[in-house]
Amino acid sequence: MKKFINITILALLLSNCSTYKMDIQQGNALTNEVVAQLTKGMSKAEVSSLLGTPLLQDNFHRDRWDYIYFTQKGRSETPKKQGITLFFQDDRLVEVRK
Repeated sequence: MKKFINITILALLLSNCSTYKMDIQQGNALTNEVVAQLTKGMSKAEVSSLLGTPLLQDNFHRDRWDYIYFTQKGRSETPKKQGITLFFQDDRLVEVRK
């Protein structure tokens, strides 16, 4: 019985050491090169084709789009969050906030 308990404890300890944590990525990947292509006066369709569909679209503020990107690499890193907020007026981009 003592041998069984020792083997069980050893198996539990070893199984915890080999746990793999996947990288987690959520949202729209925002590179500096792509964000630099945004220019005032672009239409919503042009912005959408460049950046993709925004992660958040507020029903109360239809002229505000929020792009958020979240990433975490396994266990070794703390989560990182990036984001930009775009403001439109008359279907044209008027402001970009980082």
